[in-house]
Amino acid sequence: MAAANGGDGFLVTEAIRGEGARLLDAGGERFVDELAPRDEVARAIQRQMLATGAPSVDLDMREVDAALFPNVVTALRRAGIDPERELVPVAPAAHYMMGGIATDLNGRATLPGLYAVGECSCTGLHGANRLASNSLTECFVFGRRAAEAAIAEPEMHTSSHSTGTTARSPELTGPTRDALWRLAGLERDHAGLAELAGDPHPLARLIARSALAREESRGAHQRRDFPQLDSSLDDHHATIARGGEPALTIWR
Repeated sequence: MAAANGGDGFLVTEAIRGEGARLLDAGGERFVDELAPRDEVARAIQRQMLATGAPSVDLDMREVDAALFPNVVTALRRAGIDPERELVPVAPAAHYMMGGIATDLNGRATLPGLYAVGECSCTGLHGANRLASNSLTECFVFGRRAAEAAIAEPEMHTSSHSTGTTARSPELTGPTRDALWRLAGLERDHAGLAELAGDPHPLARLIARSALAREESRGAHQRRDFPQLDSSLDDHHATIARGGEPALTIWR
């Protein structure tokens, strides 16, 4: 939702569109197939916003059974919008991380003793677009597999040469957040990604460098300068080893 009434940023699940909610432009007309892949819907919304200068488009869920989405309806009413009678202002937002720490099928990373599960991990479970129901299943399935694998691991002893200290990444600042959305958001290109590659935050730089390495458009990764999918990159993931550069490697 996009509103300055305390509800800004609230996620209105796409399942509501699956139940028949429509996206409307400033003239009250539909402008996209609401059941298209999420990246296509998001870009269509963004185009409407850029064309009109409006901060949002409208979601019409007045004919949707409110009883099916009690949490969403309650949150909207708390923000001052009655979705059974009013249009809901919506805009694209980043709400899930695809990619992260590369793991095997037991959630095990290449760093000994490190396991990653859920949004911080990269298992290949989602592909080029987040698959909605997979994110919940991912936590249950990989959470159990990682726990069982970790229990079976031999006990690790800290090296006598270890200092016992770990470096912490800097806090993610407002300017970096803005740069990520502006330069590596729904659409990217070489110039913007090259600028982002110089950002002070290391994660922003890694995202930019990985996106620069993938010279094609695929799912949520849309390059203005490389708008077509490159089939030779099927099954390739952008991976970065410590201190290295992104490499597109086959990984299933």
